[in-house]
Amino acid sequence: MAIKTSKKYILIGIIFAIIAAFGFILLAIVNSDRHFRLSDEYYGTSESIDLDKDQYENLIAQKKSFIVIIDKPCCTTTQAMREQMASFPEDMQFKYYNMMWSEVRSSSLHEHVKFTPSVAIIKEGTGLVWLQSDRDEDSEYFNNADALRDWIKSYVSF
Repeated sequence: MAIKTSKKYILIGIIFAIIAAFGFILLAIVNSDRHFRLSDEYYGTSESIDLDKDQYENLIAQKKSFIVIIDKPCCTTTQAMREQMASFPEDMQFKYYNMMWSEVRSSSLHEHVKFTPSVAIIKEGTGLVWLQSDRDEDSEYFNNADALRDWIKSYVSF
């Protein structure tokens, strides 16, 4: 009787292993769609570039992949985020845009970003994801360099 029971446990173990393998494969497929590279010109150095509405719309039309920080003048949180991004490790240096809220309000980005500050990750001309300063679950990204770095790395490949 012990032999039949052990065969049953082996069979159950094999079934669970197959289900787990299938789950990992499915997770890898989903995450591969999520991870992407910025357009090549944004890698190599940490630098903030000012961006206006027309330049933004041009980048969208060109289907570029990039990161943009949205802020208002004298926003201390955005300044801290810029400093955090400048301190990212050497293998994670990238150029990003700085767009004033007054420019965002008249751009297509306003469909997604309603509050400042924010960070938007644009993939091939489409807003992929953005931080929302009015959401509790996003608050750590505004105040912690490691959390912000990990959030960006969860989407962008370096």
